[in-house]
Amino acid sequence: MVLECGDLIRWVFDYNIYAAYDDGVVGYDPIYRHGIIMEVSHTDPNHLVVFCLDCIEINWMIVNVVTDEVEILSRGHNEYDE
Repeated sequence: MVLECGDLIRWVFDYNIYAAYDDGVVGYDPIYRHGIIMEVSHTDPNHLVVFCLDCIEINWMIVNVVTDEVEILSRGHNEYDE
C-alpha cells in the first residue's frame, strides 16, 4: 500500500471492547479517526503526519502504518495525475 500526501485515511484509534485470552488481549469494535495525510516521512515511510478531521483535543497526529491499521478511503489529487 503506497500512501501519498492528500490521501484521506482512517486508522484504529482505540477499541470499545477488549477480551483477554491466554496468549494476550484482543480489541473488538474499533474506534476510528479520520484524517488527510500531509507528509510521509522520508526516513521511514511507515510514519505519516496527518491532519485529523475528527479529533477534538489535537488536530495533528503522527500515525504509524504498521501499528495503527491504516485504511485509504480516498486518494488525494496529485499534480502529476492526468
